[in-house]
Order: sequence, then C-alpha cells, then structure tokens
Amino acid sequence: MSAKKASNHPKIVIPGQKGMTVKTSALAEHEYVMEVDHVESNEKRKESSSLQNTPTKAPAKKQKGDETPEISNVALLETIVARFDLQDGKLSSIEHKITENSLMIVNLTKAVEFNAAEIKDCKTKINLFEKQLASVVTSHADLVSRTSELERYKRRWNLRVIGMKEIAGEDIRREVVSLLAEIAPHLQHKLEDIVDSVHRIGSKTKDKSRQVIIQFSMRKHRDEFWRSTKVSDVCKLRGIKFTEDLSKEDREARAALWPRISEARAAGKKAYYRGPYGYIEGTRIV
Repeated sequence: MSAKKASNHPKIVIPGQKGMTVKTSALAEHEYVMEVDHVESNEKRKESSSLQNTPTKAPAKKQKGDETPEISNVALLETIVARFDLQDGKLSSIEHKITENSLMIVNLTKAVEFNAAEIKDCKTKINLFEKQLASVVTSHADLVSRTSELERYKRRWNLRVIGMKEIAGEDIRREVVSLLAEIAPHLQHKLEDIVDSVHRIGSKTKDKSRQVIIQFSMRKHRDEFWRSTKVSDVCKLRGIKFTEDLSKEDREARAALWPRISEARAAGKKAYYRGPYGYIEGTRIV
C-alpha cells in the first residue's frame, strides 16, 4: 500500500557522478518506504496502547459483610428438625383446644337438650294451668257473685239508723227499742222478740255520731218498720232517718243510677231501687 503512493521526496543528485543518480533515487525511495512502514507501525502501536490504556469500570471488590458463610448440611437439618418440632407443638396445642371445644359442645348440647325437655314440660304444665285457670276464674266469679248475693240477702234483715246522738255509756239497744215503740206502738209488747241485735258501726269519733245497725228476727217486721219510718213524724221530729243496710257494691251501683232515677221521679214517673238495680216504670235500667 505504501509502495503505490507517489513519493514527494526530492531526488538526491551527487555531482560528478552520473551513474550514481539512479541508484541514489532508488535507495531514497526504499528508505522512504521503510520510513512509512515504520511510521504506520508506530501509529498502530499507539492505537493499541491507547485502547489498552482506555479507562474501564473496575470490578467491585467484595466486602467482608457481603460474604455469606457456607451452611453445612448438619446445621440445615437441625434447623429443619427444630422447625418441625415447633410445628408439632403448635399442632398439639390446637388438638388440645379442639378436644376441649368438643367437650364443651357436648356439654352444651346436653344442656340444650335438657332445657328443651324442661321447656316442653313447662309448656305442657302451662297449657294445663291455663285450662285450670279459666276454670278457677269462672269459679271465683261465681263465688264472688254468690258471696255478694248472700251478703245482700243477709242485709235484708237489717236497717240502718242515721242521726241518733251517741252518748258515752249508752244502752243503745234500749234506746232503739224505745224509738221503735214510738214509731209502731201496736208492736210495743213484741219488740224484745222482734229486735234481734243492735250496735253502732265504725270507729268512735268525737264530733260525729256513728250509725246504728238494727237486725230484726223476722223479715216481715223489718219491712214493716222500713215502710213506717218513711212517713213517721217521730223520725222527722228527732231528725232520724232509717235506710237500708246496703253493701259497698250496692251503694256504688245505686249511686251510678241515681241521676236517672232522680230525673224520672222529677218527671212524675215511678222510679225505685231493688237491691243494686234501678227500675223506672217497672223496667230495669242499666
């Protein structure tokens, strides 16, 4: 390649020696070629040296902390065995808890079954008691009605006296018999037999006289005195009033009917009581 290039070097001519001119030219050309080859060789060396001297990233050096120690098979096996032992312990604990829970579930099941049986028995008893209660309620209502009727019937032998002045140490029976003798003189000789018992009712009070209950031996005598006292002048003069001996229930029932009874009487209608009931023109009112 260097040989083909045209030489730019001047030819060397030695004066006085013509024959040496060609030789000198050839020699110079040869030397030039040698010089070019030497230059090219030097350039290649420089390029190679420059490539070798080009800085590259140096490989990272290993630090002491990065070095992982080698684990032997024995140590690895011991670690695995320890891990399995730990798992076995946990499984045993879980198994124990499951056993306890199973026992608790069994006990709860028994308790639930027992409670269910008790509830069933209670329901049976409740149903029976409900039937009995209905019967008891009916019987109680019947007994209350019978008792009230018996009390009402017994009170039909009695009369109450309102307005008799109460005196300390009084003989109330003697005073009542004397009063009845004035009201019905024709029965004077029979009053000891007609009057059964006499007494005041309620607790003593200083400013108020208590009412007197007269119980007659026969119903007909009670009814006769009941009619006589309504028109007796003796009662009016003394400010004494005879009334029926009514139970609390009968008094409340009559009080509820009184407005209608009073209205009917004001209208000129026949209105009256019979026991706890009220009647207007023979018709019972509610």
